[in-house]
Amino acid sequence: MTTRRVPEDRDLTGAELLARVVELCHERKAEDVVVLDVRELVEYMDAMVICTGRSPRQNRAIAEHTATQLKRENRILPLSRSGGDAGSWICVDFVDVVLHVFEPEARAHYDLELLWADAVRTEHESPTPTDRGLEAELEADYGEDEPAFDADTEEAFFTADGETSAEAAESTEETEIEKA
Repeated sequence: MTTRRVPEDRDLTGAELLARVVELCHERKAEDVVVLDVRELVEYMDAMVICTGRSPRQNRAIAEHTATQLKRENRILPLSRSGGDAGSWICVDFVDVVLHVFEPEARAHYDLELLWADAVRTEHESPTPTDRGLEAELEADYGEDEPAFDADTEEAFFTADGETSAEAAESTEETEIEKA
C-alpha cells in the first residue's frame, strides 16, 4: 500500500511510518499505546495505533502533532481525519497506519482491541527517564556529593547514593551504634 503524499521526496517504509507515529504519540504524553498489526486480516491498512489521552485537548494535541510532524518531516498527509471537534475519539488515517486517540471512557466503550482481537498486539511503553538519567540530572543541579533538597521542608529526600534521607539517617545511626 502507498501513503498519500505531496511530491515524493523522503519515503518511509510502512514499519518506519508506524515507528514514527508511535514516537510522535509519546512526544505528546499519550498513554497505553498499543499497535495492532492487521496485515493478515485486511488489505487496506497495515497497522492501527491506539492510544489514550487524558482530555479532549490532549487528544487533539496528539493527533495534530502527529499529522503536522509527518507532513513537515516526510511530506505525508493524512487521507482523512475525524473526531477532532469533540476530541473523545480522534481517528487519523495515514493509509498504511491508522491512528486512534481516545479518552479513557471512549476507549473502553468502543474497545477496538477486542474488536480486532485476531490482530497481533504490541504494547509500547512510554519512554521514561532512566535511573542514571535522573542521577545525572541531579548531579548537574546539585553536584555529585550533595543531596537533593525539598525546598518546602528543607530536608534531603535522597542522597547522591540514591538513599532517601530517612535511610541515610538510619544507616548513620546504625554505624554510630556499632562504633560505640
